Amino acid sequence: MIQELRNSFNDAYRPQKYQALLAGLKARAGTEIEFRVAETPIFLPKSMLEEMAQAGAALTRRLLAWPEYLAAARKSIPENFRVTGDSAHPNFLTADFALIRDAEGYLVPRLVELQAFPSVYAYQAMLNEEYARIFGLPDQLGYFLGGLDRNGFWELFRRTVVGNHAPENVILTEVDPQHQKTLPDFLLTSKELGIALVDIATLVPIGDKLHYRDDSGRLIPVDRIYNRAIADEMMAREIKLPFSLTGSWDVEWAGHPNWYFLISKFSVPWLAAPQAAPGLENGEVTSGRPRSSGPVVPPAVFLTDFLSGEGFAQLRAAGV
Repeated sequence: MIQELRNSFNDAYRPQKYQALLAGLKARAGTEIEFRVAETPIFLPKSMLEEMAQAGAALTRRLLAWPEYLAAARKSIPENFRVTGDSAHPNFLTADFALIRDAEGYLVPRLVELQAFPSVYAYQAMLNEEYARIFGLPDQLGYFLGGLDRNGFWELFRRTVVGNHAPENVILTEVDPQHQKTLPDFLLTSKELGIALVDIATLVPIGDKLHYRDDSGRLIPVDRIYNRAIADEMMAREIKLPFSLTGSWDVEWAGHPNWYFLISKFSVPWLAAPQAAPGLENGEVTSGRPRSSGPVVPPAVFLTDFLSGEGFAQLRAAGV
């Protein structure tokens, strides 16, 4: 996107450097990277990235302050996944955007989805470091937003995941984590934060506490869970947990599981509706461009409404 940087990178690119990138990632993660790694980073203006981040935050604030939406979203939580002890807001949220050209030819973002669930934060930080190291990128290029640098990012991440607890009593849980493609992120997170990586199906309930076994087989009480176990996968694989998710456990969640359902793709038709009051405070991104660049949320309807005809008419009226 920044032509000078794009040209410079392309001119200096060599396949051997890409192989060195893959080797560096594997060495730092301590495991194979099973998913495709791009040969190149994308060079975007910081102002564009900051505005997309601000738009994602604005859309989230809109949803959190929308009782009718939250009530409807809560009905989507399967009964056996309704975890007690909701937090007031999600600890983690990812907003995915696509870039399109508007009628004036400006590149503008459009929302793809929102998901209140952790992403591969540790891996992404490491990936950017390795791009910069292997390809000798300029020092002034950054990859953190919101005024953060590397130390600030890890401090915020540590505070969010570990909280005020001893790392020994904080765990990262996933379904069969050793066989997930996101294992590199799990291992990096575990190493950096000093927390154990645990298969959620191996937790041991005793009284109102959950426990995990360390490498020596010792039972360690769990005070806080950094949850990476996706409900959809547990349902699809018919995972039988040794404890009930709906029980009253003496544990904190870093990323309360209910938020996975409360802010998701389900939110997009709501945000696209007229009652969402589109505007800058609700996610419009202008970056100095004319206001005709429009709201960041594209037209969207629920499939049931589309099939009934009403949603189809709404999309036609919106020019889709």
